[in-house]
Amino acid sequence: MTELVFDQKIDLPYVYTAGPVQRAALTGLKAGRLVGSAGSGYVAVPAAPFAPDGRHLRETRELAAEGVVEAVTTAYHRPGAPVHAWIRIDGASDRMLHRLDAPLRVGARVTAVWREDRAGAITDIDHFTAAA
Repeated sequence: MTELVFDQKIDLPYVYTAGPVQRAALTGLKAGRLVGSAGSGYVAVPAAPFAPDGRHLRETRELAAEGVVEAVTTAYHRPGAPVHAWIRIDGASDRMLHRLDAPLRVGARVTAVWREDRAGAITDIDHFTAAA
């Protein structure tokens, strides 16, 4: 049996259109606010249209950009060895992955540090730092 394999780049252009809860979240980020999506007792941050069990999340909920570190890792293979963490934002049902300014222990309280120039993206939160 002969196998024929083609190695070829295939362009699949697409346009992503944010739904209502994602638009509210991106607008909130640009304004320096953290907005999640909610429904039936579940709160997702960053905002998502559906919960993991498939429930539709149609509402929005503003959350304080603070939370608790649940897991930490350092990317030693990257320049500057950035530290990232799973952060459970206060009032959220799930965790959010983001950068820390320094290694912290699991259970540490953190707060967001916002960029001055914001564009409406998750990177508008520069990093999280230990809460005072």
